Amino acid sequence: MAQQEHRDAHALEFQAHRVNGAGCALTIPPQDPSLDAVKTYAIPAGPMSGALTTFAEKNGLHLLYDARATHRLRSPGLVGSHSLRGGLDRLLMGTGYAYRFADVDGNVSIVLAQATETRNDATPISSATPLPAIDIGAEARAPESRNAGAGQGPGDRHTGYRADTASSALKMDAPIMQTPVSVQVVTRQTLDDRQAISMTDALVTNVSGVQPSQGFFDVLKIRGFGTFGNTFKNGLQENRYRYLDTTNLQSIEVLKGPAAMLFGRLEPGGVINMVVKRPLETPYYSVEQQVGSYGLTRTTLDAAGPLLEDKSVLYRFNGEFYRTDSYRDFVSDQNVFLAPTVTLHPIEQFRMNIDFEYQNRNWVENYPIYPAIGGSPANIPSSRYLHPAYLTTGMNDHFEKKRIAYDFTYDFAPGWSLTNRLSYANLGTRVLNAFPGTFNQATGVLTRTGTYNPGFTDKTFTTNLDVKGKFVTGPFEHSLLVGFDYFNWYGPMLTAFNPPLSSINIYAPTYWQFENIYRNPQFLQNGAKWTGVYVQDMISFFDDSVHVLLGGRYDWAETYLSRFRTSPYLAAATYWASYDKGFNPRVGVVYQPQPWISLYGNFTRGMSANNVTTLGETLPPQQGEQFEGGVKIELFDKRLLATMAYFDITKTNIPVTNPSNASQTSTIGRARSQGFEFDLTGRIDDNWSVIANYTHDDVRTIDGTATDPLTAYTRQIAVSGSKLLASPRNYGNIWIKYDAADELKGLSLGGGLTVVESSLGDTANSFVLPGYTLLDGMIAYTTKIEGYNVTAQLNVKNITDTVYYPTAGSRTTIVTGTPRTFLGSLRMEF
Repeated sequence: MAQQEHRDAHALEFQAHRVNGAGCALTIPPQDPSLDAVKTYAIPAGPMSGALTTFAEKNGLHLLYDARATHRLRSPGLVGSHSLRGGLDRLLMGTGYAYRFADVDGNVSIVLAQATETRNDATPISSATPLPAIDIGAEARAPESRNAGAGQGPGDRHTGYRADTASSALKMDAPIMQTPVSVQVVTRQTLDDRQAISMTDALVTNVSGVQPSQGFFDVLKIRGFGTFGNTFKNGLQENRYRYLDTTNLQSIEVLKGPAAMLFGRLEPGGVINMVVKRPLETPYYSVEQQVGSYGLTRTTLDAAGPLLEDKSVLYRFNGEFYRTDSYRDFVSDQNVFLAPTVTLHPIEQFRMNIDFEYQNRNWVENYPIYPAIGGSPANIPSSRYLHPAYLTTGMNDHFEKKRIAYDFTYDFAPGWSLTNRLSYANLGTRVLNAFPGTFNQATGVLTRTGTYNPGFTDKTFTTNLDVKGKFVTGPFEHSLLVGFDYFNWYGPMLTAFNPPLSSINIYAPTYWQFENIYRNPQFLQNGAKWTGVYVQDMISFFDDSVHVLLGGRYDWAETYLSRFRTSPYLAAATYWASYDKGFNPRVGVVYQPQPWISLYGNFTRGMSANNVTTLGETLPPQQGEQFEGGVKIELFDKRLLATMAYFDITKTNIPVTNPSNASQTSTIGRARSQGFEFDLTGRIDDNWSVIANYTHDDVRTIDGTATDPLTAYTRQIAVSGSKLLASPRNYGNIWIKYDAADELKGLSLGGGLTVVESSLGDTANSFVLPGYTLLDGMIAYTTKIEGYNVTAQLNVKNITDTVYYPTAGSRTTIVTGTPRTFLGSLRMEF
């Protein structure tokens, strides 16, 4: 009997029989009209076993299966009117499995099989493709973690490039095909194949509309606008962080357009949400060693498994030790990252994850100081270092980050759940760097000022509470979200020095000059907090072919800042707050004429952060507004997802400086991003995978300062009609991977091409960042050695050693591109 149960757990054959009032089993003929009978359901998302039981009771069916096989599977639920076939389709959606009816001696069996298998109602069960072994010890995965048409790799790493849902960023369980927004997901497989260590590596070539940006923090640009404050981890904001780590990430979600309705005060381009790896019930261990150009070494560990025999307490630990030099002279970087996670799962209805993070980083400041001469970047080596090396190499920058977070979900009633997330982070930082000043293009002499912060602390607390539920009103299926969030960031009193530094000649730099960095002290406190409440309802009707999203949010925000900074007393005495509040709506619609195609559109508005004038006055918050429409298409049996989107974003309340009086600022500025995006991700077949995207984006100032061209050039003032800096109009990427079969099974080859059009490098549009083309490649081989999965991999980036400038912040802060690099790795998993 035990052997039979074991076989059943790996076959998962469900036999369905009609049960009459006397309890006798009556078989259903394969073409019985009851298979197409329409009934109304209200089955919530949750454990698959409960969903199947409820479905069977509704239809008077008796289901026979090994309960262990569904113990860790979850269903997205079933709400509304559906036929038996349609109901099963929806019930199993996102689980990675499909069903088919099979005729066995006049009886009907419902056979659960992989989603890639074609259903054939006349196929006898004897010829049905059996299920592969199911890892009963695997984690209870939410629907969003499944990849259509993809298998399951070690450590819950999905072997594919596309994801079905992005519920962490969307805060709803609907598949991507049914959401009226553009959202892209970078999977763990993508991160591994590209050997992406930084957030820039992970996102810039893998998602349309994403470009690098110049600055101190981990900031990118989405649809032409920066992402400062727009980066989240498991739905909670990561505020003012540098060097965000990918070691413990399962995926990265990019939600396009203003997302303030769900996440608060954000820039209008979009949101980046990092999804953390979760503990597993099956023990898993991995160690990987990477070595690369410029002395790079990176060791990562990943271990997971149960802490108790009943698997109600699980753990996962991810760790990294990283060290590298740079193609830029004097620059080095060293990082230690430790991230243990514990999952508590005492009952089926409750699951809680507790995350800890510790990061300790030391680096030589690499803030870009690289000038333009005339209309192009200066003709000096990209390795040229223009900071005061005597200081930066002797007083390395450093930060220590400690973070604790939790999230739990409780299914308190059929169709209803409660989710609470909370995080607290303490980030202590020491920074010493230089800023460029005036530049003499004839002599090559560049003036500099310094910034030295001996130590300052960022304390960030954020939490949110979401109640989600499904219900039916007449022909309408509702998926309701009601939420509350709170964010509080505080920077205690800090002392910063802003000394003048010696000048440097960019052609013949001298690095060992003595500098007095303890001059011009300033004292500052700052902080921010906001509270928001939001309501969202996804309404589905017309046999689940139309989905209407309605939502709104109201915010109460406070911004704190020291107005006078010449002494600690004045800084504390003038630590005042400004108050803002406002409502932001969100409307979207999806129409699916066929299950494989979705037409969608949305309108959304969001509130961004406040700006501060040179006199310390806080201005009203900026606003973002978007109109978007597009098409989503699933191809090759849902293995491949194509998204095409047209967007029009307007950002208002941008501060504009009076050209005749720099102390006067008005919020009359307006910028617009208008364009088209295309994304293609997934598998063409079992051997070929692809990531391809293209962006056409016109990003420019609509309303700016009226001034003459000379003033615009010397003072870098935004003029109406000028392009936003470092915003190429056209750029695209393609990455193709081939996984060999038969005698070459285990071999993988990949190649990628990036093409970026030229752009204007500063606000005054006074110089050009040349366009560029980059070529990347990858070769990997996976085999088993003594029972261990061993993968050897080599990536080569910028194969042609192209000189390029990916972005800039001004005429003197141009970012240089990394030359050709090699990155090899050896990973062992067991």
